[in-house]
Amino acid sequence: MKLNLQAGQLTAWVERGVALFCLGTLIPAAFGAAAQIPFLAPWWTISIGGGIVITSIGMMIFSFLGRRLRAWALVYVALVSIGLITWPIAWQSAAPATSSPWLWVCLGVAAVCLAVTSGTAWGFGYAIAAGLLFAVVRMTPSGQGATLLGAVQDMIVLVMNSSVVIVALGVVGTAFKSLDEIEYASHRESTAAAIDEALLEERHRLDGIVHDEVMTTLVAAAQSPNDAHVSAQAQRAVDRLAEAEAPAEARLPVTGDQLTWLVTDVVGALVPQAKINSSLDELAVPQHVASTLGMVVREVALNVAKHSQAKHVQVTLASPTAGEVLITIADDGVGFDPEQVPKRRLGLQVSVVYRMWAIGGHAEILSKPGEGTTVNLSWGSSGEQPKVAVEPEVKEHRTRRMPEIPELTRPPLIRLIWIVVVLQFLLGWTSLDRVTQAWPVFAAQVLAVIATVITLRRSDKNPMNLGAAFTVVGLLIGVTLLVQSVLPEHDWPGYATWHSTVVMVLLVAVLVRGRERVAWVGVGLYALVSAVWAITQGLGAGDVLRVGFGPFSWMLVAQLLQTWLIEMADRMTASRRSSAAANRAIAQSFSKMVLRDVWLTQLRAQVGPLLTRIADPNYELTQAEREACLSQESRLRDAMRAGNLVTELTSDAIEVARGRGVDVRLVDSRGTRLPEDVRAALTQHLSRLLTDSNTKKVVARAAPEGYDDVVTVLAVREDGTSELVGLDARGQVNTR
Repeated sequence: MKLNLQAGQLTAWVERGVALFCLGTLIPAAFGAAAQIPFLAPWWTISIGGGIVITSIGMMIFSFLGRRLRAWALVYVALVSIGLITWPIAWQSAAPATSSPWLWVCLGVAAVCLAVTSGTAWGFGYAIAAGLLFAVVRMTPSGQGATLLGAVQDMIVLVMNSSVVIVALGVVGTAFKSLDEIEYASHRESTAAAIDEALLEERHRLDGIVHDEVMTTLVAAAQSPNDAHVSAQAQRAVDRLAEAEAPAEARLPVTGDQLTWLVTDVVGALVPQAKINSSLDELAVPQHVASTLGMVVREVALNVAKHSQAKHVQVTLASPTAGEVLITIADDGVGFDPEQVPKRRLGLQVSVVYRMWAIGGHAEILSKPGEGTTVNLSWGSSGEQPKVAVEPEVKEHRTRRMPEIPELTRPPLIRLIWIVVVLQFLLGWTSLDRVTQAWPVFAAQVLAVIATVITLRRSDKNPMNLGAAFTVVGLLIGVTLLVQSVLPEHDWPGYATWHSTVVMVLLVAVLVRGRERVAWVGVGLYALVSAVWAITQGLGAGDVLRVGFGPFSWMLVAQLLQTWLIEMADRMTASRRSSAAANRAIAQSFSKMVLRDVWLTQLRAQVGPLLTRIADPNYELTQAEREACLSQESRLRDAMRAGNLVTELTSDAIEVARGRGVDVRLVDSRGTRLPEDVRAALTQHLSRLLTDSNTKKVVARAAPEGYDDVVTVLAVREDGTSELVGLDARGQVNTR
């Protein structure tokens, strides 16, 4: 199953962060609006300003209630857009504004809102459109009558800041989707490995009983039919099989993957040409239900193999609703009229319909002569799905760590940081007319480059070196002091304060790289230094807030996101441990069910009657029964030595061929299960050779993994000619 720790929660946390930022944006907006409200039309202030306040608060409340924010975000975007368009109309003063419209702080947030709720393309488009419109408004008297250069600077900053956030969120979102898929694939692989390991253990245990007790008894009975020791040996074999069948553990539920394995195994043994498609991921069914479904599917597959003459068989496993199982077996065989089946033929009625009814399920058999047959088996749980009881995880102290997300340390975000830094340098160069000297600006940019290199150096090794983190903070404070030393007095310097964005980006990077305390120390020092500068320069409270709000607010959002990332890492670790424990527990329980209800059932049907007669000291075996003992011993030996190469039907053909004197040898050097296409092709090829009266000898060998030919089959005819064919991984026959 999917862990669901990434995509859904990432969206919720991003929306929560956006809502928090919308609310936080009201603080600098309020200081700017305080000076401009007297000159704005009351209708505009009430409808647009009040609407933005109400929407921001509503987004915050809804985000923490776990509700989606699309409707609120669209209202926010609409209010900000209408407010920007109508700003020149709402401006009531004949004199030009003395500052930029306070609405500018909401434009970037609106672009991010649109990107998060409606898609990246919408966010980018809005950022560009809003930037162009804001540049136009800035050049009007209501927008402070900015120059073309100043308006273009505003547009670039607005588009750039919004785009950086949108791109970063896109990269993070893509990374987490990839991580979710990796975790899902890893879970599937570990589940399959646990099943294979548990089944292999049970198979070895059963093979030991078969070899030491059953096969030895059959050979002894064929050679010494009336020996009392053989009867005792046969009784011991019967007892050992009964002991193996007895459940010694709680029967844990069967997962969708395990039910798929069970159906694939029983169908593949009888109808190797069948194509199986399963979508049973999030599912757990009681073990007795899974066992019955396996038996019923086997009965249907047996009917297909014996009577349908089908070339194509499709088996589909699905879960239409939670807790429901629907298995469909469809063939293109000869079909039949269900109404014409004699009542005395109880195979389908008892083995399929009644068995499904006994577990609360339903069987539907649809068939017409010449049109094939479809069997639908459905079962649905009456209440909650069964849960797997796993030992609780022992809590232990662990260092808070972010999850390993390769995409977050790769070039996209690194390039993005460099782009932001370089663009801020450009803004600084275009604002050299606002500073008293130019060389401190260039010196500050050199320090900023060094700080960026140190921050991004060895970004795949986290947490970053503590000394390097403090060095970055020191360099950024140096950048701040150098820039502030040449800023004009008693006047807001505009984009000459380019350094604030560089400080913000690099401190956020330090935080993300695992040095959050150092990053917050850096933010505190920057805010303190900037506040002292603003106060000593005679700037107002709004300007004091402006210089520190950006880095602080983005650090807060980054801190929230990092907190979630660390929480997610802990949950992923706990989920992996819990999943591994559950996999082992369920796989062991499932393997015992397969042993009990599949393998032992087949073994009892195969040799049970013979063993019972041999165990009876008063029963004398006939010659035919003695020959049957040797025949069954050969079948068991084939299954042990080359279970990959034989199915239940080919075992019958091998037995008949050996009865005609054909030398049949099977060698399995692979060990792991053959691909289904190979099994189907091999079954067809062996059936053709074994039923050919001219065949004298057949040697089939499964090659170790890695060979081009998965299976090779040598056939020698009565006239001395031979044929060697190989089957590749797709089941294609290559004649040599």
